[in-house]
Amino acid sequence: MDIMSPIIIFLVGLIILTCLTRTRWTTKVRPPRLVGNGSFMIEVTESCRYLSSFEKICGRRTADCINRKTEANLTLENGNRFQKQSMRVSIEGYTVGYLPHASTRDLLVAAMGVGLGGSKVFECAAHIRGNWDKALRKQGSFGVWLDLPSNDKRVTTERTLG
Repeated sequence: MDIMSPIIIFLVGLIILTCLTRTRWTTKVRPPRLVGNGSFMIEVTESCRYLSSFEKICGRRTADCINRKTEANLTLENGNRFQKQSMRVSIEGYTVGYLPHASTRDLLVAAMGVGLGGSKVFECAAHIRGNWDKALRKQGSFGVWLDLPSNDKRVTTERTLG
C-alpha cells in the first residue's frame, strides 16, 4: 500500500501536467482583426509572382473564373529587400503578395493610434479574383483585394481565442 501511494500521486500529477501543457499548445490567440466597409478597395501587389500559391488555395486549374472571399493575414516584415517595412499578405498560410507601401504606412500609423503599435500580424477579409488562361492553362491572372479600414476608427482591438 505504501508503494502505491507515490505511484498514484505521480500518475495524477502526470495527467494534470499533460492536460495543462496540451491546453497551452492548442490555445491560439488570433491577431487583431481589421474591419473595412466591405468595398475591398486595396489591391495586393506582386500577386503575379505567386501563381503556385493561388493554385494551392483555389484548387486545380480550370477554365472557370475564381471569385472567392476569404481571410488574409498581414505580417509586418522588417528589412525586406525592396522596402524597409513591408506587409506580407498570406491566405491559408501561402504568400500571395504584399500590401502597397502607402497602405502599409497608413495601416501602421492607424494601428499605433488605437494602441496596436506592437502588433506584427493582422487579419482582414480578402477577395480573390482571377482565372487560368483558357488556351494554355499554364498561366493565370489572379488578384487579391483587401477590405481594410478607411480610417483608424474602424481598426478593432478584439483579440479572441481560436
